Amino acid sequence: GSSFHESKPAPCGPSPQRMRKLAKSIWQEANPIEAGDAVATYLSRRGIVLAEYPKALRTHPALGFYVKEAGKTRAKRVRTYPAMVAAVQGPDGQAVTLHRTYLEQGAKAPIAEPKKLLNAGIKGAAVRLFEPTDELAIAEGIETALAVHMRTGKPVWAALSATNMEKMWIPASVAKLAIYADHDESFT
Repeated sequence: GSSFHESKPAPCGPSPQRMRKLAKSIWQEANPIEAGDAVATYLSRRGIVLAEYPKALRTHPALGFYVKEAGKTRAKRVRTYPAMVAAVQGPDGQAVTLHRTYLEQGAKAPIAEPKKLLNAGIKGAAVRLFEPTDELAIAEGIETALAVHMRTGKPVWAALSATNMEKMWIPASVAKLAIYADHDESFT
């Protein structure tokens, strides 16, 4: 499994130690993806079916969804959802945070933010779905990255945002880098 390491303190919000502990706890509560579970069902409905799913992805059976209310310091748990949990790894290979995709009945949950990073500053870290060779493909989203792998067989990482893609750490062993765009209306 992935392990979590200390990061520099953020100017505000929960301490890095608390966030690391929370990320580790969520990761340990999650299980490898198995055929028929919430994540495999969600991915298959998007046309993504793999014989074996990347170890950087897990299924959480009932992850709390929190909403911060105006004037309150702590977010309130609204309910739980099954979720796809992804380890976001820094250049040293250590997991720095988690990305969560909340699910309901084989689709993204019908909520304002069905996809969330546990903490925002990922600074070039990525969801390393497949081990790179001398070649690496990168895509913005996890689902796009998995679809690229299915179509091309290439090792692929998910940057999670176009802004982060510009900052991504790429291993020195990679001689050929392919970038795959999402089909976004913004054309980012």
